[in-house]
Amino acid sequence: MKFFETHAHYSDEIFKDNQDEILNKCRENGIDYIIDVGYNTKSSIDSIELSNKYDYVYSAIGIHPHDVKNDNYNNIYDIYNKCENEKIVAIGEIGLDYAFVKDNKEEQIKLFINQIELANALKLPILIHSREAYLDTYKVVKEHKAKYGTLFHCFHPNDDLVRLVLENGYMVAFGGNITYKRGKKFAEYVENIPMSQIVIETDSPYLPPEPYRGTVNTSLNLPIICKKLAEYKNLDVEYVAKETYENSKKFFNIK
Repeated sequence: MKFFETHAHYSDEIFKDNQDEILNKCRENGIDYIIDVGYNTKSSIDSIELSNKYDYVYSAIGIHPHDVKNDNYNNIYDIYNKCENEKIVAIGEIGLDYAFVKDNKEEQIKLFINQIELANALKLPILIHSREAYLDTYKVVKEHKAKYGTLFHCFHPNDDLVRLVLENGYMVAFGGNITYKRGKKFAEYVENIPMSQIVIETDSPYLPPEPYRGTVNTSLNLPIICKKLAEYKNLDVEYVAKETYENSKKFFNIK
C-alpha cells in the first residue's frame, strides 16, 4: 500500500537532528507524498525550504490562531509572492482555537477570514484547525466560502460540522485521535461521511495513535490510522488506503 500524508510538521525543532533519517524512512515505507504545514511566518518559510529539499514534500503556509497576536497574514502573502513556488499547495493551518485563550475571539475570527480571502486570491485550498470553536468555525466557513477547497484538519465531528461538510462536499482528515477510545456517536459520524470526502494525516509530531501515545508521531503511523478508519467504515484497508491517496492528490492538485 502507498499513503499520502496530508498534515505534518517536519520543520519543527523536534526533528532537527533526524529530519533526513525520518523523511527518507517515510519514503522507503510507502509514504509517497507529505504536506508539511506552516503555522506562522517562520514555520511557513521552513516548510517551503523543506519542500525544495525533498521532491515528495509539499508545503502549506499560514498563521495558526495561537499566533494571532504575534504574526500578520500579510507576511504569508509576501512569502508566496517571493517564492513563486509551485509546491505551495494550500493556505493553512488556519482557523479558530478557544481551548486555552478565549479573550481574543474577534481577532482570531478576523485572521481566519483574512486568510480565507487570501487563499481565494491565490487560488489555493485551505486547511482548517478548529478546537472548542465549532460554532464560530461553522459560521465563518458558511459565510466566507473558500473557492478552491476546504479541508478540516484533525476532524472532530459534531452535528453542525458534519452537516456543513456533507452539504458542501468539504474534505475531512482523520489522524491518530481516531484510534483513541470513542463512543457510538463518533462511529456514526465516520460511517456517514463518504469515502470521497476523507483523507488521512498524522499531525506529526503530535497526536500519535494507539499504541504509541507519548511518543513522537511520524508519517510511518499512517497505516495504523488507515486500518482504524477501515474498521469504522467496515471496508477493506487497501481500498481505504487507495481512496484516501487519490482524494489527497485531487484536493492538493498534485498530478
